[in-house]
Amino acid sequence: MTLLHQYPHLYSLLTSVHSSHHPTMFPSLLQKGLTLIPRSTAVNVFKQQSQRQLVQSLSTSSSTGVSSTEMPFHHFRVSPEATTGTKADHKKFISPRKRANKMMTEITQDSQAKSHNPKVHDVKFRVGDSIEITMVAQGGVNSSSTEKVRGVVLGMTKRQLGTGVYLRDVVFGEPIDRKIPLYSPLLKNITVLEENFVFKKKRKIKRAKLYYLRDRLPQETKVTTGIK
Repeated sequence: MTLLHQYPHLYSLLTSVHSSHHPTMFPSLLQKGLTLIPRSTAVNVFKQQSQRQLVQSLSTSSSTGVSSTEMPFHHFRVSPEATTGTKADHKKFISPRKRANKMMTEITQDSQAKSHNPKVHDVKFRVGDSIEITMVAQGGVNSSSTEKVRGVVLGMTKRQLGTGVYLRDVVFGEPIDRKIPLYSPLLKNITVLEENFVFKKKRKIKRAKLYYLRDRLPQETKVTTGIK
């Protein structure tokens, strides 16, 4: 397969410039079907053509019959100045894979907005604080049966709908770790019991995760009182 079979539009370009480039060679090659054209010669012809003429030759393809500007997605992108001569607004090409990611992000953001609960998501707390979460115990979202869960915030994960907190508490002498998703419809409200519960406000907490408290004494992370 020759270069002209791969690029059908090269035929029209060569016929338009044969008078100025090798006038004796090009007519003979065109009559013979253009089977032997050096690749370097074809590349030089492309370089010597203006960008506007190249766009006009590629605007209509014999295989599709649709101009590149009318295609929903075309990978052959040029500046607006080359086609019209004036500066115009150029819409950025978005590949289908990126469009899928963008659509998924928009769907996730809409779901977050619909499940927003001011009593849960507007409460400000940090790692090291002790909090109390009121959540549905059983019976579904509309159930009135609730329970309260307390603990020290060991860390937080912020992943859109997967946002959650890690709580640690000591109940009946046994340490209990929980991960509670904040966008769960079972959560009713969050209350901050004490800020900087770990160090009792003696010094600041400079870590994002306090997992090392799992190796400390259980009394350091005990929030629930009255239960031995």
